[in-house]
Amino acid sequence: MGRRINCLNLLILVFLLGRFTLVNAQVSCVAKAPSQVAIGQPFQYSVTLNQKASQIVKSNFSNFDVLNGPNSSSSQSITIMNGAQTINNSYTYSYTLAPKKEGTFKIPPTSFRVDGKTVSSNEVTVTVTKGRPQPQSRESQGGGATSSQFNKNDVFIKAFASKTNPYIGEEVIITHKLYIGPSVNGGYRVENINLPSQPGLWSYTLGDPNAQAKQSSEVIDGKRFVVYEIRKTAVFPQKEGNITITPMEMKFMARVLVQRSSGDPFFDRFFGSQSAQDYDLDLKSNAVRLQVKPTPSANKPAQFSGLSGQFSANALLSRSKLQTNDATNLTVTISGTGNIQHIEIPEIQFPSGLDVADPKITDNINTKGEHVSGSRIIEYVIIPRNPGNFTIPSVEFSFFDPRSGSYRTVSTNPFTLEVEKGSGQNVTSSRSHQKEIQFLGNDIRYIKTNQLQITPIALTPFLGSPLYYTLLLTPLVLGIIIVLVRKRQIEYYSDRDLVRNRGAKKLARKKLKHAHQLLQDRKNDQFYEEISRALWGYMSDKYHIPTAQLSIESIEAKLEEKGISKEIIQQFIDTLSQCEYARFAPGDKDQLMQEMYQKSIEFIQHNETISKK
Repeated sequence: MGRRINCLNLLILVFLLGRFTLVNAQVSCVAKAPSQVAIGQPFQYSVTLNQKASQIVKSNFSNFDVLNGPNSSSSQSITIMNGAQTINNSYTYSYTLAPKKEGTFKIPPTSFRVDGKTVSSNEVTVTVTKGRPQPQSRESQGGGATSSQFNKNDVFIKAFASKTNPYIGEEVIITHKLYIGPSVNGGYRVENINLPSQPGLWSYTLGDPNAQAKQSSEVIDGKRFVVYEIRKTAVFPQKEGNITITPMEMKFMARVLVQRSSGDPFFDRFFGSQSAQDYDLDLKSNAVRLQVKPTPSANKPAQFSGLSGQFSANALLSRSKLQTNDATNLTVTISGTGNIQHIEIPEIQFPSGLDVADPKITDNINTKGEHVSGSRIIEYVIIPRNPGNFTIPSVEFSFFDPRSGSYRTVSTNPFTLEVEKGSGQNVTSSRSHQKEIQFLGNDIRYIKTNQLQITPIALTPFLGSPLYYTLLLTPLVLGIIIVLVRKRQIEYYSDRDLVRNRGAKKLARKKLKHAHQLLQDRKNDQFYEEISRALWGYMSDKYHIPTAQLSIESIEAKLEEKGISKEIIQQFIDTLSQCEYARFAPGDKDQLMQEMYQKSIEFIQHNETISKK
């Protein structure tokens, strides 16, 4: 009998454990939105899950305009009951929507990917009216509150600069932090982030955009704040003087848990209930002001690149011994920390007798760390046309080192190229070949007996004939043509501005082609970087603007000087701005990337058309 009871208890225990596991494994997914809104009135549509989603699989807002989103936030609540602690996590994904027309509309379920499975929310019905509905109270209904201690000063954004008096081209790290005080005890939501504008600066967003924000804590005036590092940006000033980085702005919803009273102190002590009250805040950080100073004029190298940072240079020649018309590769690598994209192509005085193709440029830029680092690789294809020994000179790169406050020049090793005469030359044989004499038929031929009529042929002397002068003058004419063409090539390639101008469209097309491949592969961040490189590089090459002097202001002035319409100029500026902020923009990402790609092509085509006139 005792064994039966033990078996029965064991079965009950297994059943309860199975039920407990099933309940814990269940994913809740609840969508919420106001039941009634007015035309033109933005409202929040949110979906809350009890487990973190790895992907939003499907959402459909066909009857509404998506003004912002999706924005994600998370919260955690801890409940202690009779010594037992329960931790509940919630993850909220929210959109700001605006109705397009009157009527009653259903927002279909939104689907998420959670632990490899697809879960869907409930359907939400929203009625859109002409008049603006009365705002609903955000405080939960119930009895009187015994405490509501929210302090709006518990939430703020602060911007920090690693230095405020940098040199031109020197890296400055701008960090934006969100501070949340103890009175925000029920969670929060962040939306409508307005990123600061950075005129006169070349910027990179540091860190992994898909990673969780770094979290820490600070004690301010005796109060402990949770601190989130929401954005870190590396900026490089492009001009001297005062530069102001505008504040970051955002909407912040703070949820405060309020202990409600029933009027019975004894009951409240053990069974008091909680409700939530939401507070909407408009947060705004401080502006960051930089006083940019020029690099020293003393001891400035003649070939100063205009860059500040720490760099090294290296060169590699794939083959140092070869024959004429063979090819070898010279690879120059400049690496370090600084604005890698602004490294100019080095000027190398290649010896005559070497054909050198336009260099191939590859940028490897790392923005995952605390600073911008990487390398620019310049690869030349060299084809010797004449035999002999050729010296390829060293490559020098000068920059300003802010740490030491002095200029530095790094250089590569020179190379000696040994070229032998190739076997592809025409060879003239001195041996003559004579036809063999053959006797056909009989040994003795029949001899005609009638008189032979012989007519003399008038011979024209070869010396002084047209053919003689043609053959005499042809090598001379060809030699003159070859000399003129070669001279023109030398003049063309020595004029770097002209070479860059004519190659601007070709290089931009190459980068846009790569951007299109990134678009198809949905590599968002790399796509925006490549579009930005294509546009900035095109403007630098087309209008001979040194990369160290590239800025929105200099390009805008140059385009106005060339007679480009203000509409096209603004389109170019907007496209550049979107490259920086597009990952935070609302709406269909694929459509936005396609529009940016199309706008870039249209701008370059329009600018080329204007330039030919």
